[in-house]
Amino acid sequence: MEKQIKTQQENPNGLYNRYIVSKVSGEPVDKNADYFVLRLDEYGDDLEHIAACRKAIMTYAEEIKNHLPQLSADIIERYGD
Repeated sequence: MEKQIKTQQENPNGLYNRYIVSKVSGEPVDKNADYFVLRLDEYGDDLEHIAACRKAIMTYAEEIKNHLPQLSADIIERYGD
């Protein structure tokens, strides 16, 4: 049995549903999927959190390099050092 994500009230500093995810095309997202949003800009107040998000997206880019090479290259171009 899959664990339920706690509410913001139950887990205010941890994992809870913070965002509503949708596709730009208007096509529906998979209602059974879990999505996780990363903040990648350099303008937020929590620079340590943003640095961790950027490290995560670079790890993702490396992992998909052979499967989705153009997406990997675009991510590295935009967010790489």
